Amino acid sequence: MLIGYEYGYLSVALNPRSGELFALILPDMRVESFQAFLDEFCRFVGDKTAVRLITDGAAAHRSTRLKVKESLLIEHLPAYSPELNPVERLFKELRQKLKNRVFESLQQVEAAVIEAVKPYFTNRSAVKKLTFYSWMNNTPT
Repeated sequence: MLIGYEYGYLSVALNPRSGELFALILPDMRVESFQAFLDEFCRFVGDKTAVRLITDGAAAHRSTRLKVKESLLIEHLPAYSPELNPVERLFKELRQKLKNRVFESLQQVEAAVIEAVKPYFTNRSAVKKLTFYSWMNNTPT
């Protein structure tokens, strides 16, 4: 029997104030995958005047090869500061739903992830409750 591992990455952008959520399952954490995320995210938000996307320190998030639209401002969190990243609270909830499970295929993993994240797309108040930190009340929109 051959045992191997395959990976997929759930990339999420959310608005803690409104509870709006955008997510993609990507095959890896390379620059090309993050570029695909940015392109799809820009289509999702449409022609808003400006959108701020706050990212962690992943190498793909900081790459100079990224083609970022002028309406998208990318800001980076300081290193080792997950407590400042609201999406980490959502990921913690999702990990609770997915832990201690074994899957036979990557497709089963993707289906389980989709099932776990699906309620947050329709329940913005749950996203806000998880991600809108009290200190955000004093920050500009």
